[in-house]
Amino acid sequence: MGGPVLAQERPELVQTFSVAETGRLGQAIWRQDSAAARATDALLAQSDGQVPEGLIGWIVTPEGDAQRVRFLSGEPDAPRAFKDVVVDSQLKAGVVIDVENPELTPEELTQFAARNSAAQAIGPLRCAARYNAVVLKDTDGEGWLVWLLASTTQANIVPMGGHYRFHVSADGKTVEKREQLSGGCLDMDRRQAQQGGQTVGLVTNIVVAPQPLEVHVFLSLLNRLPIYAMAGDKLWAVEGARIRDATPPASR
Repeated sequence: MGGPVLAQERPELVQTFSVAETGRLGQAIWRQDSAAARATDALLAQSDGQVPEGLIGWIVTPEGDAQRVRFLSGEPDAPRAFKDVVVDSQLKAGVVIDVENPELTPEELTQFAARNSAAQAIGPLRCAARYNAVVLKDTDGEGWLVWLLASTTQANIVPMGGHYRFHVSADGKTVEKREQLSGGCLDMDRRQAQQGGQTVGLVTNIVVAPQPLEVHVFLSLLNRLPIYAMAGDKLWAVEGARIRDATPPASR
């Protein structure tokens, strides 16, 4: 696969949520993405590092304070459950469980359909060889929100750009809106966050929104680093799920 494709035109402005909701969404994305990673590690450990034959993906559903990662087999338009891993509130994966009833609920079916619909609509700007998907119910409607998150296996690299948000219909079959959450591809070296032996943070610009987005919260939590973002006419600090206006007083 070749190098990343850079955006040729300035992307459209994307929908923003309140600062509090942005923090909540970013934390939910991080929790689901982390649960899927922990569960995948558990699944691979059980199968001697080999991906089980017939695996076509997974879905993650809340189960109290925990999350159930359900691995799927079969055909994309007729998925069936075959392995479950429950990841607790501390993001510790339990044992891999053989599913007794492989039939998915209607909501599980539409959730997986929403994930696949988004993946098919990613478009030409691809900043990573691999994208991770997170699917959440849209709190403002009856549909789904799907994020495709650029990922990397390179140590110290933080994919700051190349993430997407999709608004998908309640039946999971129609992408109603595709949003490019950055101006282009941008990989940053987390070592740039160090200064004088202390962690200061990464600094970036946001051109698609007047404030940080939920992906910046996700990246801050995932990398355990503050992210400082110039957006609109302000400097914002993203410290995990907390977002604050860090504009120097003289600039306000």
